[in-house]
Amino acid sequence: MPAEAAQTEPDEIHALVEQARRGDLPAFETLMRRHERLVMMTALRLLNGNLADAQDAAQTVFLRMHRYLGEFRGGTNFAAWLYRMTVNVCHDLNRKAKNRAEVSISTSDDLHTAPAPPDGAIDDARRRRMLSDGLAVLPEKERAAIVLRDIEGLRTREVAEILGSSEATVRSQISSGRRKIREFVLKIQGRRK
Repeated sequence: MPAEAAQTEPDEIHALVEQARRGDLPAFETLMRRHERLVMMTALRLLNGNLADAQDAAQTVFLRMHRYLGEFRGGTNFAAWLYRMTVNVCHDLNRKAKNRAEVSISTSDDLHTAPAPPDGAIDDARRRRMLSDGLAVLPEKERAAIVLRDIEGLRTREVAEILGSSEATVRSQISSGRRKIREFVLKIQGRRK
């Protein structure tokens, strides 16, 4: 994104938010379109790659965005507000799933049975699958911290604000989550040898 576009985007977003607050449906739809990838990809990662659940979460996020847009404070980052909403919706979905039945976390059979590449390199698809499966074994708060910081590229301060935690807590969650993912990947690679 060019530097000048990055500088004007907050003004554009602010203007769209104000228009949408006044009932301008095209402005709301533009806000939704501009942020649908952010919401969907974050939800997909927080919900262990379950596309149907991620789609449900994204729909809920945008319904809530419409309902609570009047409460959005203009001085805050709109994307951070949506990240927080997405994390909360995904948390609710995870909690409901745990209440309905005991959720078992299993990894893909192809990870366990596929032979390791001869040179030890892992192709991109397998690397993404291992990351997704590694995220699935993390506790929800560590998963959210890793997704927002390492995958979405937010700063630790922003992640702490979104999750309602201190920066020290987020750094601890990220460190612990990275360690657990590393251990998970090593365990999976060990099974293939």
